[in-house]
Amino acid sequence: METALREAFPNSSIKVYSSLEESLPCFNGSSADEEPESAWWVLMDLGLKGITGLAAIRVILSVEAKIKLITVSGNDDELQVGACFGSGVSAFISKGASVGESMNLIKILVDGEQPRSRWLSASGYRDVKDIRQIHLTDRQIQVLSMICEGKANKDIAQALGITEITAKSHVGGIFKELSVINRTQAVLVAQKLGIVSTKY
Repeated sequence: METALREAFPNSSIKVYSSLEESLPCFNGSSADEEPESAWWVLMDLGLKGITGLAAIRVILSVEAKIKLITVSGNDDELQVGACFGSGVSAFISKGASVGESMNLIKILVDGEQPRSRWLSASGYRDVKDIRQIHLTDRQIQVLSMICEGKANKDIAQALGITEITAKSHVGGIFKELSVINRTQAVLVAQKLGIVSTKY
């Protein structure tokens, strides 16, 4: 895809990194906030080494530079796609989609035009409205991370300085958002989507 990007955007600066961690220094000191037209368009493979999945999305969208993120993944099931859009990505491209269609969607987005859809699946464009987007707050991410560590509501409450009733409420909200009924299922979904990371 790197070659196709360079051919599609011959006058643009294209940088390639093998991991999210390796790319972060390039955004430090960016003047994108001062010049709106200089926003960074980031094409990120959710399966790279290091921080991956939704944890990677949260990190990249939290840096100072103006970021517009397009995620690429070999897994384009509705749970994954809904979680990505719920986290704020601009578009989702399946690795199964053709390079030509992928480049066309990227060019439309970079040019500021409205694409047919922001979700390009292996079988073609899909309507984002057809899927439920997953939205988790920062606090829910904290609680989910503790659930993944095996902590009970009492432990979560103590660690976060909240009441056990509030902790239980957060857990219930997480279950509802992830469409699960217990902690085991919540952990499995978190692992599948890369929602939590031990590094950030």
